Amino acid sequence: MQDRQHTENLPFIPTIRVHDYRYSLPEERIAAYPLAERDASKLLIADMRGNASDAVQIRHYTFRHIADEIPSDALLVANDSRVIAARIRMQKKATGGSAEVLCLQPLSPSPEPALALQSTGHCRWQCMVGGRKIVVGDTLIASTAYSTLTATIVSKEGAEAVVEFSWQPKELSFAAVLEHFGHIPLPPYIKRDDDADDKQRYQTVYAAHDGSVAAPTAGLHFTERVLEDLAQKGIRRAHVTLHVGAGTFKPMNGTEAREHTMHEERIFVGSDVIAQLAEQLERNEQSPGGEGRQEPIIAVGTTSLRTLESLYWWGVRLLTSDGDAQERDTLDVRQWDALRLQDTFRDKLPSPALAMRTIHEWLQTRQMDVLTGETQIMITPGYSFAVCDGLITNFHQPESTLMLLVAAFLTANSETHWRTVYDAALANDYRFLSYGDSSLLWRA
Repeated sequence: MQDRQHTENLPFIPTIRVHDYRYSLPEERIAAYPLAERDASKLLIADMRGNASDAVQIRHYTFRHIADEIPSDALLVANDSRVIAARIRMQKKATGGSAEVLCLQPLSPSPEPALALQSTGHCRWQCMVGGRKIVVGDTLIASTAYSTLTATIVSKEGAEAVVEFSWQPKELSFAAVLEHFGHIPLPPYIKRDDDADDKQRYQTVYAAHDGSVAAPTAGLHFTERVLEDLAQKGIRRAHVTLHVGAGTFKPMNGTEAREHTMHEERIFVGSDVIAQLAEQLERNEQSPGGEGRQEPIIAVGTTSLRTLESLYWWGVRLLTSDGDAQERDTLDVRQWDALRLQDTFRDKLPSPALAMRTIHEWLQTRQMDVLTGETQIMITPGYSFAVCDGLITNFHQPESTLMLLVAAFLTANSETHWRTVYDAALANDYRFLSYGDSSLLWRA
């Protein structure tokens, strides 16, 4: 973690005022419910490719026909994490007072969500805890005629706590316990309780790996029909896994972006996907014009983009023997690593293809099929994108880290065009945030 005093000594971190990324979002424009059909959402296309004036060209379309907007031989990379029923309504055992626990990430018996969710009898998680006067040592309970769940507060700092869960029947897995007691953790700006439809609609149709407490919402618009259209056009797909934490909704603290501490998120990327990325990047680098990107890489959502860009910087860390990179068996990308490495190596940074090929060889040397690790990468205006050419994403909260990422993606010659795009969305009645409409952004 990097505090204000520390970051002020790092000259490569730009001065970015949070309030410059504020816009007026009327509450009625926040989508409280999904549309009846996923792919009926609006699609705003913001194109900055090959534009001599460095302006952004905006068109309006429907997500159902997004395949028309994507070149053949493009590679779409999507996050296949699945949202768990992480919000549990409980009571204080001593007083009967209401409490709520939101499971954020597992601690034991394993930090890996897939393993932690299969634990039986007991487990320990990092959680957000809501309720009056809940302190260390308190016991919370939830029960039905068939089962009982107990949560003991082991340690607590602010609203975050380490919670020890135990339950009966102890033969049940924690996944089954959450299915029984838990609720889909809708984001705080959706001011309603979850309902039965959210169990299906707050998941992508390709969700595969349990572990997120928020959906990778750009993927919510895809249907089997859209996926089939993409495949028929020759557009390839790959999946990465980034388990989305509650930190994605955390407001930026302070008046400058450098004061914000970015949340960590755990990623999983198969070695076959890294090889596929390396091949795609190599073909583009060897094509006439070098960086022409005839076969673009498109991230489905900001989580996929953060994963792909984190891969590049991990490859750079390996190639340059940065810190303890060569001694590690897991990816580790800190909040400002990208800017630090850009500042250190400048025009000597390795190509994206070489970075991906290096990671693939590093995995083979360790006989590992999956790369895992933690990324804390924070993408702000001034960031140089290495991997992603296009981004499919929803419309984000003002003054959020996601807003900074979009502003960075829509920058050309030090001028960002995010406000033009958001003004167009507001003027054309787009629905905003998690259950809202979509955009396809092409960077310059």
